[in-house]
Amino acid sequence: MADYTAERPPPPFALDPLAQPGHCPVVPRSIGVAASLVRIAARDGVWLDGVVAEPRGRRGTAVVWVHGLGSVFSSGQPLTRELSTRLNSAGVAFFKLNNRGHDVVAGRGRQLAGAAFERFGQSVLDIRAMVAFARRCGYRRVVLAGHSTGANKVLYYASRARDRRIVGIVLVGPVSDVAAEAKRLGARELRRRVAGAERIARRDPDGLVPRAWGFWSARRYISLYRPGEVEDVFPYYRADARWPAFRSVRLPIAAILGSRDEFLDRPAREVIEAFRRNAVRARSFTGAVVPRARHGFQGHERELADLVVSWIGRVRRA
Repeated sequence: MADYTAERPPPPFALDPLAQPGHCPVVPRSIGVAASLVRIAARDGVWLDGVVAEPRGRRGTAVVWVHGLGSVFSSGQPLTRELSTRLNSAGVAFFKLNNRGHDVVAGRGRQLAGAAFERFGQSVLDIRAMVAFARRCGYRRVVLAGHSTGANKVLYYASRARDRRIVGIVLVGPVSDVAAEAKRLGARELRRRVAGAERIARRDPDGLVPRAWGFWSARRYISLYRPGEVEDVFPYYRADARWPAFRSVRLPIAAILGSRDEFLDRPAREVIEAFRRNAVRARSFTGAVVPRARHGFQGHERELADLVVSWIGRVRRA
C-alpha cells in the first residue's frame, strides 16, 4: 500500500551530518527532538539511510519503524515528531530507516529497487539490518512497527525470522493491497490486469506493466495484487484464506486502523476482528480503531502515538 503521507513543516530535529555508516550516533541534546542521521547496510550491500531519536539515560527498548511503499524515512514528519517525543519520554528509542521499497525507483544496474522494482521477500534483509543496528546501539529489546506496506513487511519478518530480539510488533494501517485495488478497479478488471502482468513477467520479470496501471515492474505488480502471494499477509477479503503468516507469529501483536481509511473495502472493526481470530499463536492481540482517521493518520498523530506508547508500556511490563 503506497504511503501517501501529507507533508508539513519539519520538526526541530538536531541532525548529526557526521554520523558514520553503521555506527551508533552520539545524539546531540537540544530543545525539541534530539535526532541523528544514520546510514547502515543490509547483508547484500544495499544502503539504508534513516534517523534515530534516543532517550536520555538507560538504553533498554527501541522501536524500529518500517515505512510504507514508496515512502522514505523523512516522510510523515508530524507523526515522527509525535512518536519520537512520546517514546523518548518513556525511555524508548525511535529508529526510522529507509527500506529498499523507498521512493518509486531506487538503486541502479542490476540492483533496481524502490516501490516499482523491490522484491518483497528481501525486506527480511532490511529489517534484520535495522534490528542489528539497534542492538549495536545498546537496545536489548526491539519492537517492530510498520505502516501500510511496512506492516506487511513487519508481519512477514516476524513469521519468518523467529528473531528473539523482537518483543512485539505493531501493525499501523494494515490493509490488503488486493482488496484495496479490487475496490478501486473492480475484481474482474484486477484479475485481467494480473493476468497481463503474468504474461509480461514470463518474458521479463522487470518489464513494466502498462503505464495506466501505475509505474510497476510486472513482478512487483503480481506481488502486490495476486491473491496468495507472500506479500498477501492480510487476506481478510478471502473467506477460505489460511493466514499462514499471521497464524505463525508468537509475539504480542497490536493492529491499529483509521475508521476512515480510504483503502479499506469494509469497516475497520471487521478487519480488526479478522486479525483477532487469526492471531491464534500470538502471546496477546490488541486491536484499535482511531475515529475519523484516514490511512496516513494525518491530524490524528497524537491519538496514534498514545496507542503505540501505551501498548509498548504494557509489553515492557509483561
